[in-house]
This record gives sequence, structure tokens and C-alpha cells, in this order.
Amino acid sequence: MKRICPKPIRWSEAFNRLTEYAQSHPCDPPSPPIPLILAGWAFSNDIDKKERWEQTVAWAEKNGCADLIAGIPDSDFYYAKEPTNYVVGPLGGPMYLPWDYESKIRPSFDQLAQLMEKLISQWSEIAGDELARVTRPLAFTGKKARRLLVQADADAVPPWGGWSYLSREESKRRTFTRFRAAVNRAIAPHEVDHIDFVVEPVLPAKPSKS
Repeated sequence: MKRICPKPIRWSEAFNRLTEYAQSHPCDPPSPPIPLILAGWAFSNDIDKKERWEQTVAWAEKNGCADLIAGIPDSDFYYAKEPTNYVVGPLGGPMYLPWDYESKIRPSFDQLAQLMEKLISQWSEIAGDELARVTRPLAFTGKKARRLLVQADADAVPPWGGWSYLSREESKRRTFTRFRAAVNRAIAPHEVDHIDFVVEPVLPAKPSKS
């Protein structure tokens, strides 16, 4: 069995510790690599996960905080006998037509800015009032901007289970699927395959000027 990366909950906890460290220390790059958890876990293969964790370890070592992730027990790591390396498609399985995936074009900087402005201005309608109170969209990331980074309140619990994992109950998992679908409807024809959450206190929205 080959060790791949921490299981989602432990990876999320490690990322939060590194993020807190980065907020009080000068780091290069300024933030640790985004963990492949939640949708990122479902839509990445084992090699992707292993490489992202190795990048996280390298970041921690470079910035003098490797001790923050050194104590994760072996039982909290994900192992695979034969790590997968196929391109993951939109349903979470192998993408047998990789040229369809690769044909996606990254929107321009101005287009992404307009899409983010739309998400921010319509977030209550997209996410729903309750979820919008504890989250806010931050940025599109990834090579083709097909990942959405969202800030989430550490004290809140999402309807699908947690910010770094999905509930075992299918009805709850579907709430995340509907959430991502609502995001994609708002930014169509562009769409995101992953939504990553940065868990920290969410600042209150600034009051609009009258």
C-alpha cells in the first residue's frame, strides 16, 4: 500500500493550522497549497492528491512550520495499492475523452472579474440566505479557472455535512450538488468543477452606501 495524503478531515485541519501560521508570519508563497478535499477529493486522482500533499509538506518545510503537520498519525492517511492517475471527469470517474476536458478555454481576466462580481452581488440568491450569511466567494483558481475558492465561517456547519467532507446521507450530499449547480447556472457558460472552502471567521458584509 502506498501512502497518498491525509484523509479529508485531517488535511483540512492541517491546512487551517498552516493558514493561521501564514497569517502571522511572512511566507513564500503567502498561503499554503489548497487541499484537495470535498469536491476536490472527488474530482482528483490519487496522483493529484499525492502531489498536492507533497507540495503542502514542501511549503511547510520552506516556511519553517513543518512541525504543524508532522504529527498526523498513519491511521489518518489515505493509502492505495495502485494509485489512480486517470483524468477525472465531471461525474467523478475516469474521463475517457480527455480532449473534451482539455478543450475548455480559460476566460480572460476581465471575464473572470465580471463573473466574480456577479457571484458576489447575487450570492444570497445563488447560495440561499442561510448559507450566504456564513460564506462568500473569493476567487477563481486553477489552470483554467474551474475551481471556486469560498470563505466559510469556522463556526457554521453546511447542510451537506462539513466544509471539508460530505455527509454519508445521500439527501445531505445532494445539497452540495445543488449548491454547485446554482453557482454554475449563475456563471454559465463558464463552470467550475470544484469548490474549495477556506475555513475562517467570515467578516460581516460592508453596509451599502445610501
